[in-house]
Amino acid sequence: MRILLVEDDEILVAALQQALSSLRYVIDVVVDGQLAWEYAQQTMYDLILLDVQLPKLDGITLCQRLRSQGYSTPILLMTAREASGDRIRGLDAGADDYLIKPLDFDELQARIRALLRRGKVSRHPILQVGELQLDPSRCQVTYAATPLNLTPKEYNLLELFLRNPARVFSRGQIIEHLWSYDDPPQEESVKAHIKGLRQKLKTVGITDWIENVYGLGYRLKPGIETNGDVANPSDKTPIAQPGTESHIQNTISEGTQRHLQFNQAMAELWLQHRGLMTQRIAVLEQIASAEAYSDQLRQAGEQAAHKLAGVLGMFGWDEGTTIARTIEKALEQQQPSENREKVRSLIQALIHLLNSPMPELTTVASSPATEPTLQSAAVSLSSTELSITEQAIASPQFNQRTMDAQSTTDIMVVDDDPVFLATLRLVLEPWGIAMTELSDPSQFWQVLPTANPDLLILDVNMPQISGIELCQSVRSNEAWQSLPILFLTVHREVEKIQQMFAAGADDYVTKPIVGPELLTRITQRLERLRLLQTLSRKDPITGLVNQQQSYQELTALLQQADRDRLPFSLVLLKASQLHAINVQYGHAIGHQLLRQWGTVLRSALGTSEGMGYWGDGEFVIGRIGATKAKIDQQIASVLLRLQQSVTTTEGIRLRMVCETAIAEYPTEGLTLQSLYQHASTNCV
Repeated sequence: MRILLVEDDEILVAALQQALSSLRYVIDVVVDGQLAWEYAQQTMYDLILLDVQLPKLDGITLCQRLRSQGYSTPILLMTAREASGDRIRGLDAGADDYLIKPLDFDELQARIRALLRRGKVSRHPILQVGELQLDPSRCQVTYAATPLNLTPKEYNLLELFLRNPARVFSRGQIIEHLWSYDDPPQEESVKAHIKGLRQKLKTVGITDWIENVYGLGYRLKPGIETNGDVANPSDKTPIAQPGTESHIQNTISEGTQRHLQFNQAMAELWLQHRGLMTQRIAVLEQIASAEAYSDQLRQAGEQAAHKLAGVLGMFGWDEGTTIARTIEKALEQQQPSENREKVRSLIQALIHLLNSPMPELTTVASSPATEPTLQSAAVSLSSTELSITEQAIASPQFNQRTMDAQSTTDIMVVDDDPVFLATLRLVLEPWGIAMTELSDPSQFWQVLPTANPDLLILDVNMPQISGIELCQSVRSNEAWQSLPILFLTVHREVEKIQQMFAAGADDYVTKPIVGPELLTRITQRLERLRLLQTLSRKDPITGLVNQQQSYQELTALLQQADRDRLPFSLVLLKASQLHAINVQYGHAIGHQLLRQWGTVLRSALGTSEGMGYWGDGEFVIGRIGATKAKIDQQIASVLLRLQQSVTTTEGIRLRMVCETAIAEYPTEGLTLQSLYQHASTNCV
């Protein structure tokens, strides 16, 4: 993500650069409004962070000028605390949001994430690859000036790939983008439409442009450039085909480089937390030398073993994880003194392992001649971990990211082990996942609203409050009940797993984590949640928002109209013959007509808030700022199109008569229910 920072305070610029760069944003800095105008014309930014008081051209004037030119990039204003007038004028000028100085960096990050999630309108009216052109304004696709006759779904698929050339779409994600308003989706439908699109592209000489990424989904093949790059892919340097010798060599070379980079980062983490790891070993050494265990010493040893079990495997010490877990279980017993010799033997084995050369060393943080021990803090991965890790970091998606290019997935992780948190960040961030870490679970409810995560990851065993207890409290809170929760745990016992799910967990992954497994669990859980949320909000027949969701949206619009003293009109459209058609010809015919009405309304009125299907043939539309007379003119053409919707059965052409009524606030009702009653009574 690229951000343009427009600020003339050198100290603030330095602080913002450091904070934003640490989040992997690319920052361009300018110190006056005129220069910012020039930068914005030459470079496409994802967001502009704009001070109001600037030399040459102030921030509000710059914002007005950008918006007047159709510039759609999100703009976040920075204003002084006392300058409320600037904030109002800035929002009126087209700014998307504002922050008050002195800035709170946590709030700044949250607002930037929110603005980036909104996306922006493409600057390219025509999407082009070589001689293939897709014109969204006319919904036409041509190749070498020859039109391609694509079905609506094939057209939407092609547009989706052209607008997101680096992104892999799973079948579920394609369903979410393309089946929002049609029949209940089926994943096999995606495969059929992909096949149809490929065949039609092949008829004009376009082959292998849509790539099947095994186990993940589909994407536009890497190397094919869009949006104005008219070079034909065949004129470019040949792309190594999968399975060929050149492709294998390229994959090995890139995979080795990424693996070395990943290993080096892990080595640095080990060095950074070497002191903490040594402290945990020291606690176990006290256990080994003690003649008797006090409760305090036993609990400290149990906690140290638990933390070692959670992270050693992530650094390649798989055997160390197994030994540490066994020590933890032995110390959990009510009378661990009976197993003193066994515990002492296990601790000695663990210390010996960590102070001995590791097998299959790949990166040594110190000099090459240094033996890789706990003291030298080197890192090695076992052959199994090496294979799995390379699959992740060497895959094309590691750098191109399977997450949405226009948004960041926000995850909150609660774990009291800083080593684990640091390692997890290293695994997640390259995939476009922004991670909020919390090592003190007692601060959970203070951090959660600010983080506002898409998914919550909890450790099971933590001091003060356990992950199980946190999960239960989240599930009992109405505002957060639907938040996906994933547990990370060293426990494999059936009883412990049952406790997690009984508390409300959606899934769990055992420590030490394997990157690809965790990423798969996260993406699948979020994808499933988005699909369920879409289905829960939509009426499956018409594709419009259902009655429950529509009622909430209309109520909010009515409250806004009352607050801003604006007119509000509620329109009721009723298919009066629906019941008779269902009885005589069957519900399938009635559904066809309802589906057509839903399509007409979406096409004519868009999919903005304030329109829904309430069942029994009733469609409700609310418009803020519109009087009864104005809305009557607006829906006249819609009524004509609804009356023209027909279906044929048994040689008979059927259509539904549309009855309509409009109720205006406040003269004909003060609440949504009273407006609906007035419209229903007068529907003709």
